[in-house]
Amino acid sequence: MWQIERGQNKQQVLDAFNAAIKAEPSVLSSTSKKWQRVYVSGTFDESRQILIDNTIFRGRVGFKVFTPFILKSSEQLLLVDRGWIQQEDFRVNLPAIPIKSLSADLSGLLVKPELGFVLSDELISKTWPKISQTQSLDYLVKEYPEELYPFILVAEPTFKDALNYMEVIPTNMPPVKHYGYALQWFTMFLVLCGMYIYFGLKNKNYEK
Repeated sequence: MWQIERGQNKQQVLDAFNAAIKAEPSVLSSTSKKWQRVYVSGTFDESRQILIDNTIFRGRVGFKVFTPFILKSSEQLLLVDRGWIQQEDFRVNLPAIPIKSLSADLSGLLVKPELGFVLSDELISKTWPKISQTQSLDYLVKEYPEELYPFILVAEPTFKDALNYMEVIPTNMPPVKHYGYALQWFTMFLVLCGMYIYFGLKNKNYEK
């Protein structure tokens, strides 16, 4: 029953996500929510970018590039996910990640990644551009003295300084998989009940 409930919860997440991505983008505000499409105006700060390590795209290893964006409306910092870039042959050689135009108007989807699986005790390196083992804002917020907006904006691929666009996946496990697990447990329960009845009757007949 727990797996069925999890499947129903995941379906609600998918329904909310699919409805959000079909909606027209609105102006970013303090009331904007997760999965909402928004548009913003401001200026990029390419000197303090964060590279999300061990990101796989089409079978290749690389980085997701998070670039701070100073909002024109509030001077608040918003981290913009500009997409994926391939890792160089040697990790000491970080890829070039310039921005052609620092001032920009762009739209995208608001997300809030969780900590996820990490491969190192040192989550974030010391020097810019920093390499991070996590996308979680709970950790990234500590790297900037300014107030950081509580969501990350995944820039849409039409943005002129976008890198390789990685599709947003709202849940790591689809509802059908949870229903499959529930079916397995119910099937196992029925098999065990059948075995219990069968061997119980067999032993009873043997005693007679």
